[in-house]
Amino acid sequence: MLSANSPEALDPIKTAGPSPPERQNHPFVLHTDLLWMVRQIDGQKIRRDKLIRKFKNHVISSLLPYYDGIDSLFETTSDKQSLAAKIVQFLQEKTDSALTTPAEHSSSPSWPVLKRQLIPLIITALQQKNQPDLARGARVMIRPESTNSAIRPESEGFITEKSANRSRVRFYLMTGRHGTEVRSQEIPDRDLQIVTLNDLLNRHHDLEGIAHYFFNDAMMRVMKSRIDTSVSSFAAHLGIQLLIDKGFIRSEGDNFVSVPGRIFPVLAPKMEQTYRNESLFSSHSLSAPPSERKPHVLRLELTTGCDYNRCTFCTEYAALTPVTKSFDEFREHADRVAASIGAEKSRIQRLFIGSGNSLRVKTGLLLDALNYAGDLFNPQRISLYARTASILEKSVDELKQLKDAGLCLVYWGLESGSDDVLRSLRKDCTCDDMIEASKKLAAVGIEVSAMMMPGAGGLKLSESHIAGTQKLLNHIDIKYLTLLSINPEESSLYTRQMQSESDNRALTPDEVNVQVYRLLTGLNPTGLNIGMFTEEIDQVSSNS
Repeated sequence: MLSANSPEALDPIKTAGPSPPERQNHPFVLHTDLLWMVRQIDGQKIRRDKLIRKFKNHVISSLLPYYDGIDSLFETTSDKQSLAAKIVQFLQEKTDSALTTPAEHSSSPSWPVLKRQLIPLIITALQQKNQPDLARGARVMIRPESTNSAIRPESEGFITEKSANRSRVRFYLMTGRHGTEVRSQEIPDRDLQIVTLNDLLNRHHDLEGIAHYFFNDAMMRVMKSRIDTSVSSFAAHLGIQLLIDKGFIRSEGDNFVSVPGRIFPVLAPKMEQTYRNESLFSSHSLSAPPSERKPHVLRLELTTGCDYNRCTFCTEYAALTPVTKSFDEFREHADRVAASIGAEKSRIQRLFIGSGNSLRVKTGLLLDALNYAGDLFNPQRISLYARTASILEKSVDELKQLKDAGLCLVYWGLESGSDDVLRSLRKDCTCDDMIEASKKLAAVGIEVSAMMMPGAGGLKLSESHIAGTQKLLNHIDIKYLTLLSINPEESSLYTRQMQSESDNRALTPDEVNVQVYRLLTGLNPTGLNIGMFTEEIDQVSSNS
C-alpha cells in the first residue's frame, strides 16, 4: 500500500488502475454494517433464503455503491440535469471542494460523460485534502467506540470550526439507513478520529477506486427513491459473499453456519484482546458455557483450572495448576480487566466467574469477589460453574448469602443420573447426592443450568444411562438443561478406556439420537427448558 504522502500516492496517473468498486476483490463495508451483519448470524445455523431476505430488507448502505446497474438507473431518469446537479453538490460535500463541470449546464448529461468529467476532479480534490490533525478542514470520523448519542459511530465529515477540545463538523455521511442528510454538529474531540488519504486508500485500493466509490455513492444517495429490490438484493448477496470470504460463515447445504471464533473479535475487539492478555488470564478460552461466550458477558477469573480435574472425559484443565486468587489479587484483576475493555464495559450485562469450579471457594472470599465485581460492572446476572460436592459443602445460609450478593445462576455438570455411568466417568457423587444438592439451591432461589451427556458410558451402559437420568431429572428442580453429546479428546482417559473395553463401544450418532428421544419421552412435564447445541455453538460437546 502506498503512503499517502509519497509522490506516487499523489500521482493519479501512477496510482489509477482498473479497479473501480464494482471490480474490487474485497469490497469496502462500514464497520457498523459489518457489525449488523455478523449479529444476524452469531451463534446460528440459518437458512440461506432467510439470511438473504434479512439482508435485503435491511439494505446494507455501504455496499450499494458496488451495484453494477447504477448507470441504467441514471439513464432511465427523466430529469438528468437536476440529478447531476445534486450529485455534484453531494460530491462537493464529500470532498470539501468546489467541483466545476460543464455537465452542470448540459440539458441532459449522460452517465459516461458525467463520470468522465467528475472522476478526475474527485481525484484532484482528494490529493489536496490530507489534513493530519484535528484542525479546520480535516476529514474526520466519529470513533467506532464512541458513546456520543447525537451522531452514530463512523459518520464522517469535515471540521468547519475549531475551539478548545471541540470541533464543529459538517457531516456528509450519517451511518445507518441510506439517506442524503447533511448535518452540522459540535462534537467533543475525544469522539473524533482523523480519516487520512491513506485510510481511504486502504478502503478502496487506489485513488481511482476512491473516486469511483465516491461517485457511485453520490449516485445512489441522490437516487435513493430508485433503490428497488434488485439493488437491495445485490447488496445482500454481496454482503453474504463478503462474510464467506472473510470466514464469518461457512456454507452447509441450504444453510449458513456461523464461525464464533471469527465473529467474537469483531463484536468485542477489546474483550478479545483482554482475554488474550496472559498477565490477566491463565487461558484465552477461559472455559465457559456457550451462553456466556457473548460480547455482553464478561468473564472474570477467580480460580484457575479445576480443583477436582479427574473426570475421565475432560481435558480442559489438564495443563492448569488449580490456584485461587486472594481478594486483593481478584480486585486488581477485575480493575485491570475493566481498564482494558474500555468503552465495552458499558454494554456488560452479565458476569461469569471462572474457572472450573468457583463455587468451592471459601464463602467469605467468594462473597467479597461477588460484591466487588457487582459494584464495578453492575451486571444483571452473575453465574459460575459448580460441582455437586461444592454445592453440598455450602450450607443453605451460605448459599443464601451468595444469592444476596448477586449469584443468580450456577452451571452444573450432572452428566448422568446413573450411578454406574457416574462411576465410569469418575464423578465423585451419586444420583442421590445430586438430588440433595438441587434441593439446597432451590431453597435459596439460585437457578440451575445443568449439563447432561447423551452417549456417556457407551453402548454397555446405555439403558442404565437413560433410566437413571430420567429418575434424576424427575426429582430435581432446575430451570435449564443442555444436552451435550459426549465428544472427548482422543487423548482423554475416557477414550482410552472405551477402546480397551472389548464388551463396549461408543454410540453412533444415530444411536445417540435414539437415546435422546427415549430420554425426553420419559420426562414428566415440568416446564424445564431443554436445549441442544450443534457444532457451530460448541465444537467440544455437540449433538449430531
